Amino acid sequence: MYQALYRQYRPRTFDEVLGQKHITTTLKNQIKKQNIGHAYLFSGTKGTGKTSTAKIFSRAINCLNPIEGNPCNKCEICKGILDESIMDIIEMDAASNNSVDDIRELRDKVVYPPSRTKYKVYIIDEVHMLSKGAFNALLKTLEEPPKHLIFILATTEKERLPQTILSRCQRFDFRRITTKDIVANMKNICNQLNIFVEERALKLIARNSDGAMRDALSLLDQCISYKGEKLTYQDALDVLGIANTDLLFSIVEDVKDNNLHSLLFKIDDLIQQGKDVNQFIKDLILHFRNLLIVKTSKNAIDLLDLDEEVIDQFIQQSQDISLDFILKSLDILNKSENQAKWVTQPRIILEMAMIKLVNLEDEMNLEERIKRLEEIINTGQIEISKPVAAKTVEKPKKKLEQSQMEEETIEIEPIQPLDSKEELSLETIKKEWKKVLTFVKEKNIRTHAFLIEGKVKSYKDGNLFIAYKDGYGIHKEAMERPNNKELVEKITSSYFNKDIRINFIMEDSFEEEIEEENKFQGVIDFFGEDIVEIE
Repeated sequence: MYQALYRQYRPRTFDEVLGQKHITTTLKNQIKKQNIGHAYLFSGTKGTGKTSTAKIFSRAINCLNPIEGNPCNKCEICKGILDESIMDIIEMDAASNNSVDDIRELRDKVVYPPSRTKYKVYIIDEVHMLSKGAFNALLKTLEEPPKHLIFILATTEKERLPQTILSRCQRFDFRRITTKDIVANMKNICNQLNIFVEERALKLIARNSDGAMRDALSLLDQCISYKGEKLTYQDALDVLGIANTDLLFSIVEDVKDNNLHSLLFKIDDLIQQGKDVNQFIKDLILHFRNLLIVKTSKNAIDLLDLDEEVIDQFIQQSQDISLDFILKSLDILNKSENQAKWVTQPRIILEMAMIKLVNLEDEMNLEERIKRLEEIINTGQIEISKPVAAKTVEKPKKKLEQSQMEEETIEIEPIQPLDSKEELSLETIKKEWKKVLTFVKEKNIRTHAFLIEGKVKSYKDGNLFIAYKDGYGIHKEAMERPNNKELVEKITSSYFNKDIRINFIMEDSFEEEIEEENKFQGVIDFFGEDIVEIE
């Protein structure tokens, strides 16, 4: 029967445990000096060696021929523990044995001495899953256990343990294993298995294991099953579902160039390839994090586990991006990652994030202009006149010059108007709206991306109302920009052969106004408009 790599290559001595020298050295010294405690707490993230160290420790304290604190793994006791023929080492899963009755049963058994070993050892994994009553039942035994008994508690969430338990244990915190150590160990295993794996592929697997050796070996096992005796970097990308580095660089370039059309097509291509949207957002966050590091650190090569040529690419790309832009982009992507976890269509969240990133530069420029204006006002360079006493004056009609009304003149090619002799109605506009959207898309795909989220809501006296649902305020604001609004008004007016003014509104506020208007209309209908005054 095949055994997973992480089980085949589980460490069997303290010297084989990776990245935890501060713990293994302490435990070996205790064994050599016979200063062995009665309760230990091993805490740390998953896959860092907590259970493996507990098993090594249980063999070492009972070994007949220990070697510098390590178990020999050859004596009858070590062999019996390894093949599980000796029942004095009890491993217990607290997640499935977390009740008071389970701990009471354990408490009744611990009084019996070991059958063949010097110490009876209880390894309780995921101990934070015990109930409050179970912790209380364990407390007395943990405080004053029999001389032959040793408890080893393992947990990934030390903060959930009661202080009364923590204070009775020797605590050891397991660290995440470095990428360098994980790569070296995987390379050694691949050499033993006569499997060729590219260095970049090993680094990719190590980075995606989040410091957990077990996770890294599981991913390596999966990759080997996919490609057999030769594993390339591209193979690892395919198995892990991770976006290629070149793609991430090109995505950021498109964001810089405001090329929304290219971005949306690349996202569509990712989806067609079966890539995980949530994983892609994480990859993009990591990419911007790397840009942040090279932008702010003089020794980025020491902080990033990447090849020098890739770091050079990050340095080159970061030169054209401001630090503020990187920080705001990370904020947008982090929020999108959280949202994408809980929706049925994460693709939409990703596309919205891309639209926000493309428009981020415009928002930052506006913020910068407002900030400079405030600074000028604060320095007194602009004198703000005090309000003059109210006088009865006739309000002049506002008249803006043509240069103020238009940022730029938008010319559109003649559009074949709708052939209809009937009076233009809301139903007609709704029916023909897809054609209007098509004309807009041909002229400006960015405007189309914002407009398509709106819905034709009302038409009256030449005023067309486009409503946006809650959460699409950024689309409404984008469409209210003069260039976008003017383009849509010209296309709409040309197609329907009628002067049409377009108003962009939020759906909720529009419905409230309609409801309020209906109330007043009801009063007018009842009393007559001659005696109703509405202020």
